[in-house]
Amino acid sequence: MSCSHAGGPAGHLEALRRELSRRGWITSLLEPPGRPASLFVQNPDPGAAALSDHVLVAGDGQGRCWYWWPWATRIAPAGDPAQAAGRITSVLRATDSGPVTPA
Repeated sequence: MSCSHAGGPAGHLEALRRELSRRGWITSLLEPPGRPASLFVQNPDPGAAALSDHVLVAGDGQGRCWYWWPWATRIAPAGDPAQAAGRITSVLRATDSGPVTPA
């Protein structure tokens, strides 16, 4: 299913890229020939640069368009980049919990 947006899935990803960039996150829109577009998102904290992943846009088979994690879990509706950005930054954030002390 094609997601309705003037720029197709890449248009939704560009809207999400702008939202994440406003929040200070590192992003890169990838559009490889013959492959679906994706957005690479990386935690901006130098000590947490490994906290990164790709985000895709696709339909859910029921006529709705979503942002998706690569492991086929929905993030948020593609029409709501602010909600998607909030969930993505929550998942890819560094924790301040420190080392676990055995009981």
